[in-house]
Order: sequence, then structure tokens, then C-alpha cells
Amino acid sequence: MTARTPEQHEARRTAEEGPADSRHVRRRLTFGVAGDLADMPAARSPWQRAYEAWRSAGLDWGHGAPPREAAPRPASRDAVRAKSSQKPARPRPAKPDPLDVLVAGPPRPQVRPRLQPAMRSGPTRRLRARAAVAAGLVVVAGGVIYAVSRGDDGPAEQGLPGPVVADRLFAPDPAATSDGLVQDLTTLASAGATVVAAGTEGDGVPGRERARFLVSADAGHAWSLAALRTADGSAVPPGDVPRLVDGGAGRWAALGRSSAGGVTAWTSEDAATWTRRPPAAGFTPSDQVNDLARTGQGFVAVGASGGRAVAWTSADGHAWQRVGGIPGVIALDRVAASGNAVVAHGTYGKRVTEKRGKKKVVRTVRTDGLWRSTDGGRTWALVGVPQAQGSYGPTKGLAFGPGGFATVREGRQTTGRKKKRRTARFGVLFTSADGARWQAAGRFGGTGIERFDGTPSGLAVIVQGAAAGGRGARTVLRSADGRTWQPGGTIAAPVRSSGLTVADGKIAVSGRQGDDGYLFGVDLRTVPGAVHPERSVRSLAAGPGISVAAGSTNGNAAIWTAPDGRAWKRAGFPATAGLLSDVVRGERGWLAVGRVSGTSPGPLALTSQDGLTWQRPRFPAGPPPVAAATGPSGYVAVGTGVAWRSADLRTWSRGGLDGAPTDVAATSRAYAAVGGRGKEPAAWTSPDGLRWTAAKLPPGLTAPLTQVAAKGDTLVAIAGGAAALVSTDAGATWTRRDLGPGLTATAVAATPGGFVAAASAKDDAAVLTSPDGVNWRRVTVPGLTGPGDQRLTALTAMGSTVLATGTDADAPILWRARVLR
Repeated sequence: MTARTPEQHEARRTAEEGPADSRHVRRRLTFGVAGDLADMPAARSPWQRAYEAWRSAGLDWGHGAPPREAAPRPASRDAVRAKSSQKPARPRPAKPDPLDVLVAGPPRPQVRPRLQPAMRSGPTRRLRARAAVAAGLVVVAGGVIYAVSRGDDGPAEQGLPGPVVADRLFAPDPAATSDGLVQDLTTLASAGATVVAAGTEGDGVPGRERARFLVSADAGHAWSLAALRTADGSAVPPGDVPRLVDGGAGRWAALGRSSAGGVTAWTSEDAATWTRRPPAAGFTPSDQVNDLARTGQGFVAVGASGGRAVAWTSADGHAWQRVGGIPGVIALDRVAASGNAVVAHGTYGKRVTEKRGKKKVVRTVRTDGLWRSTDGGRTWALVGVPQAQGSYGPTKGLAFGPGGFATVREGRQTTGRKKKRRTARFGVLFTSADGARWQAAGRFGGTGIERFDGTPSGLAVIVQGAAAGGRGARTVLRSADGRTWQPGGTIAAPVRSSGLTVADGKIAVSGRQGDDGYLFGVDLRTVPGAVHPERSVRSLAAGPGISVAAGSTNGNAAIWTAPDGRAWKRAGFPATAGLLSDVVRGERGWLAVGRVSGTSPGPLALTSQDGLTWQRPRFPAGPPPVAAATGPSGYVAVGTGVAWRSADLRTWSRGGLDGAPTDVAATSRAYAAVGGRGKEPAAWTSPDGLRWTAAKLPPGLTAPLTQVAAKGDTLVAIAGGAAALVSTDAGATWTRRDLGPGLTATAVAATPGGFVAAASAKDDAAVLTSPDGVNWRRVTVPGLTGPGDQRLTALTAMGSTVLATGTDADAPILWRARVLR
């Protein structure tokens, strides 16, 4: 229960009894709230104190008309409220500024482009809608948060403002030639004029990829990004890699691998919206699924497990039944279907007899073959494809095309004698109407077959040689009937193809070119949402009159600065491939640390006197520093197995540290670092930043510590879970505290009033405060819940304001609020 003064009770009672004009409400705020504000000089008059309270909150001090139908109703759970029986008016066309709140009368329109980017679709629009209804005044008096909130959706707990979209605030490098992310299109399929390409986008670290589905409804001419969701409405987890896709007739399916190593299934009715399904019961972690096809009854997939071929069947792409132990077959790697007739390619052990001298030796050799099923993949029988027209070797590719089932082999023919002897190389096409009886149907040019596939609208093959694109380029050939072939284009040498299909006679090829995804004849940068520039804010710090954010964009280290935590702009320094992981301010200026990537990886340090102009000084070779702090002995940076100390940001001394720290902080008398040794959590203390001693941690922690914050000699450290560790003796001893059920801590920072932490609760973000690190209280921040994955990952205190950055789905966000107590 919150205690109130009689004046506060009177202000609350008067506001709740009926409408009040501007003067009445301000009088209650003046004598009931503003008079108790901390740090407010007692010599000032009550009206001066009220004026300063409103202005410090960023609100316009002005009078308005008494509340009418068009007037907003200030509302908050613990605030002065003015109830009205009249219906709220519709919102005005002009978008008000969330920080401009009048006691009575309509809000004064103000445009602040830096904080209010243009409305757009997806998570950006959703976030702006959330933040708009929550903005209001926060006044702290005697440890109690009072709020005046405008809006007609009812009171918002705590009255805190919500985050704003920050894609324009933390802008990518406009001069960058790369997006800095790794894209890969791993699979491709078509049915009629619908084409689907699937793959991933991420920072190149396995397990952090994001699945992507691209869809075209006009045979590959125009593309769009498909929507992704989960069956239970939660955010799609990272680490999923779709590798196979097929469908048609209103039913599509995709299979791939998850970050946990199991098989992941996706389904769609229209190829434009895909649903990630929980792991299917028909798969085991050791299964290797190699190909997928649409059948008349659903889907069939083929692969291997434990050295034996396996097939799976499904009616809907969600529930799968296992057909294991196909006799004598080692693995199946390709599959094509027409109705319930299915043909698969694979390998098996064939017994052959060889003559060695006078003896005959029987041994088993691995060879390839085709298997046929007439019941959708439940039972299989071996079929043969003859060698003809100069063909040799195994079959390559498998499709159901205009002439039925089709596959190809390499071919060659030698003519002439002695010096006039010439060998011509080509490909040979084999077809079968039902998959049981095969014959050679014709030849096509090229010196080597890279990929073959097709649909009833045509066949296509990627071959080496005879290409006009230079050394290593390949040619795409297409055919409408399998007898005559025409050039269909050229694929450059750097492209690694992953899929080939024919949609309404038009060729589509997927793959990867360097670190970018590849679609034949398509600039993926023109497909909305298909390519995102890499952007990450990993650390925030504040000094007198300036805030600094450090991270990376477009694969290069990046720094942004803002005088007020609102208007951010990029700081200029020579482009450096890599990232910055931490930034701090000390007596000799600013220090940002990280790593250089590319051909010359190593440590990275940037320094600045004012936070605006940055230089790259020499930094000792060795492991890259991951975190930095400034304290009684100067600047300290830590990395795996090592620590550095500097008094002037020019010369550095090196010390050892037994483990892999992730963060470091300075107490009033020493330094403390947290991280792990292997998979175990660890913490260390040092009196000078060079000599480090491991601290004893309480039992029960299951993951390394990730961040630490210091206030005086009190430390709060967080791990990858709900646990927080607290030390009141500069890191010598630690006590475990839990933030709350279902929470996973993501960031922590010290504030003038104690500590503030950010956490994730499933797909939502949460904010918690504590005066001492021991007792934590969760506060409600609008805009951090709802559809999509919200997360705050960096925190700092800027005077009496908390700054935080994070993400809402794919959109970066910035949260700025008064210090919570």
C-alpha cells in the first residue's frame, strides 16, 4: 500500500469527483505532488516548483479550455484523474507529440521527426500504435510514481512512456557497400505460377539465423516476403534453417533443421503465410532428411538414419509417419511424385564378383539406383535406368516434367583416330511415363551437369562450359518437351546454386553469392523486407550533456551520439570491419572496445575526448576485448584470458584472467568481472585491474553470467535466466536473487536510485527496478508486449533518465523514461 499526504488525498479526491479545469488540477499537482519532489529548492514558490516539475517532464505549461467532448481525459492508476461521463471524441487527424500534455484542452500539435518516424507496416506500425496511447507525464514524489496520461483507452499502469521505433535514430552507414549480414536461399520449388524460395538471414553465427520465405505469384517476376508465425502465436525462434520446400493445390510444406538439431516443419495454404510447427513425432534427432515432394495424398520425404534409408509420409505437412528400414537401401537423396506414383533416387550395397588371379572374390560396392512407390511412399521397389546414347555414371537430378518422370546422366562420345581423336561431352535425358520403364529421350550440350529439375511446364539443367559469363560461369538450358533445348541464361562463377525449377515456362534458380542470397534475374534488394542491413546497438553510456551508443552496422563498427538521448547521429571515423561491444566514459575521455573482423581479425579500441570525434589508437595484440570499465586505477578492458589497464588511454599494461569474461564494472575501491569458465558461471575481482581472483558463487547457476552493474560497492550480475547475483562487498561474496518466474534477464544498469534490469518473458520484454539489487519490482511499460518478439538488450542511466535499446521483431527500438524507484 502506498502512503499519501492529506494534500495528495485531496488532490486525488477532487479529480475523481468531477471535471476540473487546468487551474484546479495544477493546484493539486502543485501542493500535493510538486511540493514533495526531491531536489526541488524549498525557497521556490509553489507555482515555481509546479512549473519546474512540468517542464522537467518535457510538458508544455499552458492553459486550456475546460474538458469537453474533444478534450482528452488524463488518466492513470496512481495519478490525479479527471473523470468525465461524456464519450471521448475521435482522434484528431494531426498526430500529437507524446510528450506534449496539457492539463485541459486539446494537445498542442508538435512534430518531432526524430522520435516519430513515418508510419509503416509490420512491427513498426504496431510499435508506434502501442507507444502512442501510453505517453504521458511521470512525476516522482516520495518514492511514489504519479502519472498524468492522455488517451481514451483507460489508465496505463505507472504511466510510463512506451518505446519508439529507432530505425532512423540508429541509422545504418549510408556509404556502406554491404548490408553486413549473411543471407542464403537454401531451397526452391514451384507449382503453376507460384514460386517459393526459402532460406535464412543472420550474422553468420550458427543458431542465430532467421528463417525467410520469399514467394512469387507470377512465375518469378515479382517477389514478396512471406509472413511467418507459430502455431501457438509465439515469436518464431532463431536458428531454424528451412532446407526443403514443395507444394501446390493449396497445400505447401517445408522441412529443415532447428538450432537444437531436430527436424523443423513449416506449412502453408497459399505460400504467402507460413506456420512453424512443433517438432514432429515421426522424426528423430539423428534423421537426415534429403528431399521432399508433393503427392496426390499429401507429401513424401526421403533420407537416411543410422545407415539405412528412411521415408516419411504426411497428409498435411504437419503430422508425419515414418517408413523405416527399406531393405538393402543405404540412403535416399532425391524424390519426385505424380499423384501417388513416387520415384526416389538413392544408394545401396550391390554384390559384385571380381576375378583376382585364379580366384573369384565377391564383395559389396555402393552403387546408385531408382526406387518406385505406387502408394505415396509407403512401399518401394527397385527399378532400372539403362545406359544409352553414350551415357555413363549415376543419374543426376529427378523431376516430374512434361514427358513424365525425368532424370539425366553425363554423356560422352569419342570419334576419330590417333591425333584426330576427339571426345565430345554432353548430357543424356532419360524419361518414364510411370517411373517403372525408362528410356533415353535425347541429348543436350555442356561439359558437366551441376543441377537438373523440372515441372510439367518444362525442364531445366545447369551445365558447365559454353557459357558467355567468363571462367567458371555456367549456362542454364531449358526445354518444353525434353527433345529440344535452348539457352536460358548464365550464372556467374561465385554463385552456389541450391535450387532450380520451371514456373510457367520461366526458369528460377536459388542459391548464395558470397554472403548474399541469390535469385536468378532478381535483385533481392528491391524485394521489400528480403534484405536488412546489419545493425546492432550493444552498449549505452552517458556523460555530461551527451549519450553514446556503440555497436555495428553493415558489418562495420559504429558509434552514435545524442545530447539528450533522443536525437541520435552517427559519429565519424574510418570504416572498420568488425563491431564494438562496450563503451565507457572516464576522467581521460571515452573508450569503446570490440573486435576487428575480416582478413585481419584482432582487438579494436576507439577513444574520444568529447564523444563526438573518435580515433583508433594502438591497442595490444591478443584476444579482442569484450567489455571495459573505468575506476580507481584507470581504464580496464577484459577479454578471454586477459585484462588490460591504462591510465591515459595511450599505454596499456596486461594481466591474466582465468576464464572468459563477458562484462566488467568498477566499484568504489576495485573492479569486478563476470562471465564463465567453459559452461560454468564465474566472477572475478581485482584491486588494480591486472591481478584477478576468482570469487565463490552460490550453487544452482546453469549458465555463464552475462552482465554486471555497480553502484558504490554493490554489484548486480545477471545470467541467462531469471537469476540475479548480488554482492554488497565489491564482489567478494555473492547472493542469489530471482527476478521473477518466467523471466530471462537481458540487461542491467545502475541508476541514481538503485538498479534497473530488463528481461524477456517468452516473447515480451519486461522492466524491473530495485533500490538495492535484493528486492525487485516489475513495472509496466506499454509497447513491450503483444505480437512479435520484444527485447531490451542495453541499458544506461543518463542523469534522472533511463535509456534502453532493443528490438521489436526486426525493428530497433529506443526507450527513454524517468528513473524508476
